[in-house]
Amino acid sequence: MKKLAIVAVVVAAAIGGVSYANHALTQEVKVEVDRQLALMNQQMGMTASYEDISASVFGQSVEISNMVITGFDQQAVANIASIEVSGYETDKIAPRTELTIKNFTFSEHFLAQLPPDANNNLASASYDLHTLMNYDEKSGDSDIAFDLNANKIVALKFNLGLAKSTALMNASLALSKMQQELGAQQPTLEQQLQQQTIMMEALSELEPRSIEIALNNEGEFKALVEQALEKQGMTLEQMQQMVDMQLQQAPVSEELGEAIKNFTQGLGSLTVSASLPEGQTMTEINQQIFTLMGQPEELAEFINLKAKGE
Repeated sequence: MKKLAIVAVVVAAAIGGVSYANHALTQEVKVEVDRQLALMNQQMGMTASYEDISASVFGQSVEISNMVITGFDQQAVANIASIEVSGYETDKIAPRTELTIKNFTFSEHFLAQLPPDANNNLASASYDLHTLMNYDEKSGDSDIAFDLNANKIVALKFNLGLAKSTALMNASLALSKMQQELGAQQPTLEQQLQQQTIMMEALSELEPRSIEIALNNEGEFKALVEQALEKQGMTLEQMQQMVDMQLQQAPVSEELGEAIKNFTQGLGSLTVSASLPEGQTMTEINQQIFTLMGQPEELAEFINLKAKGE
């Protein structure tokens, strides 16, 4: 019994220590979040308030709940159920960073200000966003994933694989620090040119390895397309016929053309991916692509293009 009591005391002390550490970290993070939101207000004239914020020592994450974004007229523009950030570090690029935004919705006031020809179905949807970046500092490889979901309408996925991305990561970190030092001040022309130079030099070393883009119907995508076409005085059938005619003349591979045609017929999903040659920079690949323009099958083979539409 005494041993159990000792264990219980140790566990309680550990839990208490973690709780205190989480509380202390939350207070520290709150100061930084409030500073960033104040900066946004100065730069954009928009304010953001939130109901609660919490931080986790073990998870290296921060969660902000029930955020309201207010515009120039002091009226709500958008509401966000939660924002969760994990893995980000101020002085280096972390091996894994994530951002998750749940239930982003525009306010009724904002929707009422939209022009008559706006797509209200898309504007009034609830959005979820998830971004993930894995970075291997030793190899310089990185993988980036971007998922945007207009709930019950359409989902967009974008995946990108990169090699020799160390220079780009260091450049991003340097630019972030520079922006923090500037605060609310606008960069001078010299500083803007310096930022552009840093980024261009980093991009010149980058080697893209893989790209994948996917569009998926989440239920009401067809109705969204029909609504957009109706405002242009066109039916879905007319759009499908127009796409067929354009594909007959467009310089695209047979597989890509078939995928696009199937997608416009079924409006279910469209996936396009490419595996790019190793050991070639973005500039070198762009030069190869330029020389193969007008030769769609050769170009598709060069980038290992795959496409599927339903």
